[in-house]
Amino acid sequence: MALNVTYHFKKRLQAGEIVFGQTIGPGNDPEKTVKALKDFGFDLIMMETEHSLVNRETIFEYIRVSRKLEMPILMRPEDKGVHFTCYMNAGINGLMIPGVNTVEETIYTIDQCYFSPIGHRGSGIGMSPYLLDFQNQAEMLLSEITEYVNNNVVLFPMTESLQCISNLHRILSLEGVTGTIVGTNDLVLDIYETPPKMLRSETVATDIVEEKLREIARICKETGKVAGIGGFAPKGLAKWAKEGYQLFMLGYVLDGNVDNLRPRIEEIKSLIG
Repeated sequence: MALNVTYHFKKRLQAGEIVFGQTIGPGNDPEKTVKALKDFGFDLIMMETEHSLVNRETIFEYIRVSRKLEMPILMRPEDKGVHFTCYMNAGINGLMIPGVNTVEETIYTIDQCYFSPIGHRGSGIGMSPYLLDFQNQAEMLLSEITEYVNNNVVLFPMTESLQCISNLHRILSLEGVTGTIVGTNDLVLDIYETPPKMLRSETVATDIVEEKLREIARICKETGKVAGIGGFAPKGLAKWAKEGYQLFMLGYVLDGNVDNLRPRIEEIKSLIG
């Protein structure tokens, strides 16, 4: 089992590489799903528990498979205020936190994700072999253990509101925050306040939404943090790659439809080059 998979993934992000993630919902076989996504060229998997029903034991199985296949596994939890530590101690490598609007909300997530001196995460060491990738904790200094875990954590508060954009520079400046991933459809609803009488594909291409997406990319560049985005077809994502976005979420795996994702990643890779 390889060590520091997520740490090396973070280094790729810091170097400006473009990466692709896939959100996983219920009704899928973990082994088949993760292997297929890796073979297709995806760089990370994202367990979806905000909008869908994936149970905890299934998530643990995805952790096992992701370690075996050397892919970072992240999770979008039910809410920004829930207790995430049990997932992190099981071996989840990071979080994509929905609904974050303030610095204080971000600090709450940092505290749960990272050991000191970055956060105030509770121990939980020894609850899962995947936390340390089967290293023998009895032969490691406590400082070595906490440093290893901290090195292999990524944290993406989501940008889904105008309030978050107004605080985004300060949010991204916090130690432990890897970047942000835009929840484009939620941002549209926040901007318009009531659902506009347009197709979703039309709403994300309006001038006011595109202006905000460019503002987010600019703030990420100024703070040296990663800009991620979802909610677009491959052509739309390729457009935002030119604006500085580098992490792209390409839809959902539901009820065993993983093979449908191959054409999407092939298309966006051909567009971006």
